[in-house]
Amino acid sequence: MFFTSGYFAFAQNKVDKYCRVSVSKKAKISFGLKKELFAPKDTTVIQKLNYVNQLTTETDVLNYMTGLGWKLVDIHAGGLYTATEVIYFKKEFDISELDQQVSK
Repeated sequence: MFFTSGYFAFAQNKVDKYCRVSVSKKAKISFGLKKELFAPKDTTVIQKLNYVNQLTTETDVLNYMTGLGWKLVDIHAGGLYTATEVIYFKKEFDISELDQQVSK
């Protein structure tokens, strides 16, 4: 019983965060419109993620993001008239890694 309750207490300190990468001729990463919903305390997290905007292929995006520990959620292929791929990723963060406003 002790180990089970300890596991649940540990799990409650984690939260999944998501991002979206659109790739056509160049990649474009998005964390959503409300910046306060994804506000890591470590500013290098955003700097590393913004590097995605310099990539040009889906494969490069997938390799880079998984290298940073992000997990692939889904890929939406472009339609007949658009060559844009939309790739969704998620990563589990400890609440202590995020701005206090986000964890409330």
